[in-house]
Amino acid sequence: MAEYVCIIQEGQEAERQKDALSAALKKLGQEAFGDDPAQTEIDWRVIKPDFAWTAGEPSHSSVVIRSVPVGLPNERREPFLRAVGELFVEHTGCHINDVVITAWDGPLPV
Repeated sequence: MAEYVCIIQEGQEAERQKDALSAALKKLGQEAFGDDPAQTEIDWRVIKPDFAWTAGEPSHSSVVIRSVPVGLPNERREPFLRAVGELFVEHTGCHINDVVITAWDGPLPV
């Protein structure tokens, strides 16, 4: 089973786009790793404004953590990471620097 944890800011565009982002993340996982979208779990965690900060200012960043097979080679990892970043930019209008994406080897610890 594929797992994602997405940490987003309350009131930001990512929160309003959760359904579209979920569908698109499932599709990316299917294309990149052969995931069954019906067996993909996405845990959306919405944090309150001012609960996250970057460089001394309230953060507008989103964090996407995705489980991947242990030892996944970079040739497969990097295109997926890029695609997730582009997906968030496309759906939310955020800057690419406002998306933190991690491909976690094995099951997510969170």
